[in-house]
Amino acid sequence: MAVLRRARHVTLRDGREAIVRSAVPGDAGRLRRLIDAVAAEPEVTLLVLPGQFGASAWRRRIADAAADPHSLLLVAEVDDRIVGNLGLRPDPHLCSAHVGTIGMSVGSTWRGVGVGSSLLEIAADWAHGHGCRRITLSVFPHNTAAIRFYEAKGFVREGLRRGQFMRAGAQLDEVLMGRQLDESFVWTALPDGGG
Repeated sequence: MAVLRRARHVTLRDGREAIVRSAVPGDAGRLRRLIDAVAAEPEVTLLVLPGQFGASAWRRRIADAAADPHSLLLVAEVDDRIVGNLGLRPDPHLCSAHVGTIGMSVGSTWRGVGVGSSLLEIAADWAHGHGCRRITLSVFPHNTAAIRFYEAKGFVREGLRRGQFMRAGAQLDEVLMGRQLDESFVWTALPDGGG
């Protein structure tokens, strides 16, 4: 089963404490509310539409991630409220099994205080410890804040797929980004490491 061995307590930039842990089935409703809120924002940052996945779909996704030793589904929680999540899945092709693909979302009022950094650093550390040598993600080109964030975390732009997605009648491009997790890989923001 792929879960963090223990929850991680992280002090955010505003002094509040977040708990980053593996998602459990009881998180499904709160996770759905977070994703729906992010999906409903005026600037499109997610592929999913508000209400596209109900709590039962999230329970299945949580169970699937827990059952797959190479996948991880994390939540960031502040005062019993889920404020961010990150999913990491292995590439399905045998020759690229060393690659993990991530998808992440953080509630609008929780951006810029360290929630996303904590999720990403904990997931990358876990991935590196479980044989992953590269992590990838994609982002819409208009989401410049996310691109700057990922670049600050060592990701580089590797490609652009024009017109890759259709959402709400609009054609959207996809920026492909990646980061190597080689022998010199170390995240410095979280001193106790481990997963």
